Amino acid sequence: MKALRVALLIETSTSWGSGIVQGIAEYASTRGGWQFFLEPRGRFERLLLPDGWQGEGVIARVTHAALAEQVIASGLPCVNVSWFSHGDGQIARCTTDERATARECGVYFLERGFRQFAYCGALHRPGYIDRFGESFMETVRSRGFSCSVFAPQYRIEHGDNWAQAMEELGDWIESLPKPVALLAFEGIRGRQLTEACRLRGIDVPGEVAVLGGDHDELSSRISSPKLSTIDHSPQRVGFKAAELLDKLISTGKVPSEPILLPPAGVVTRQSTDTLAVDDPLIAQAIHYIRENAHRPIQVRDVLEQVPISRRSLELRLFQLLGHSPAEEIRRARLQLARRLLLSNDERMPWIAAHSGFEGVEVLTRAFRKAFGQTPSAYRRQFRR
Repeated sequence: MKALRVALLIETSTSWGSGIVQGIAEYASTRGGWQFFLEPRGRFERLLLPDGWQGEGVIARVTHAALAEQVIASGLPCVNVSWFSHGDGQIARCTTDERATARECGVYFLERGFRQFAYCGALHRPGYIDRFGESFMETVRSRGFSCSVFAPQYRIEHGDNWAQAMEELGDWIESLPKPVALLAFEGIRGRQLTEACRLRGIDVPGEVAVLGGDHDELSSRISSPKLSTIDHSPQRVGFKAAELLDKLISTGKVPSEPILLPPAGVVTRQSTDTLAVDDPLIAQAIHYIRENAHRPIQVRDVLEQVPISRRSLELRLFQLLGHSPAEEIRRARLQLARRLLLSNDERMPWIAAHSGFEGVEVLTRAFRKAFGQTPSAYRRQFRR
C-alpha cells in the first residue's frame, strides 16, 4: 500500500495541537503509516500550504479565509479541526463540540454551588463567532443566573500594553460579585486571570474560581495556583479527523454536517478546588460525599458525619443544588467512574468497586441513564 502524503497545518506549541497530531499518527499507523508534512508552528501563526506541495490530503486548523480558499482551490481533500467554520460545505470539519464543552463547564460550576458567573473571551480570534461563550451563558441563565462578560480594550497576546491590559483585567475581576465562577475561553487566558488575581491579592479559588476552556498543560502548570481546565480529548479528535480524511480521499464526498465530539471532562486543579456554599453544614456534607464517593456510602453515613436532620439536609441541599442527597452521592460516583475509565485500563468490576457502586450492573444502569451509553462504550470513545 502506497503511503498517503498528508499535510498537517496544525500548531505544535499547545497541548491541543500536539494531541491532534498524536491522534492522527495513531490512525495512520493502522493504515501502514502516512508521510506527513509538518513544521513546528505557534498558535497564532497564519498557516498555509507550502508552494508546490504535492500530496493526497490535508488536516488543518482552518482559522482564516486565505487558507480555506487555498485548500479549496487545490482540490485536495481536507479536514478542518478548528472551531472556525471557514469553507464549511466544501471543507469537512471534525472537532470538539464547543457548545457541549461550554455546557459541561457550566454544569461543573453549578454543581459546586456557584450562583455568580463570569466569562472572559478569547485572546485573538478575529472572525470567530463565540458559540462557546454563548453556550456557557445560556447554561447558567437557564438556571436563573446572570453572567458578566469581559470586553477587553487592550490586546496582550504579543506583549503589547501588557501592564494596561492586566490592570484592566484586575479592575474587572475586582468589580465582580464574590464568590464567582470565572470561565476563560482558553488555558492561556485562564493563566492571565489567575495572574491578575494574584497581583490584586484576590484569593483563587476562595473568591474567584478560574477554569480554562481548553487543556493547555503548560498554562495549567505555570499558573499560580494550578489551573483547572477542560479536556477536549485532542488525540481522539485527531484520530477521527484522520479517519474522516481517509474516507474523503476514497470517496471524494464531504459530509453535509461537521463531526462534533464531546469533551472528556474537567481536569480539576487548585484554581477551582472549592465549594461556593454559604451553608457550612451543607458544605461539610457535600465535601464528605465527594471525598468518599469511592466507598459505598449512603445518606445515613452523611448524617453520621454532619450534625443535621435528614429532612433539613434534603431541603437545604435541594435549595442550593436542585437535587437530593442521594442524587449528590450518585453524581459524585459517576464523575469518579468517568475519571477512572479514562485514567487506567482496569476491568469493569474494579471500576464499579472503586467508584462506590455495588456491582457492574448498577454502574452500567446509572451510567447509561446519565450519559446515554455504557461505561465500556464511553471508554472506547475516548481511547482513540
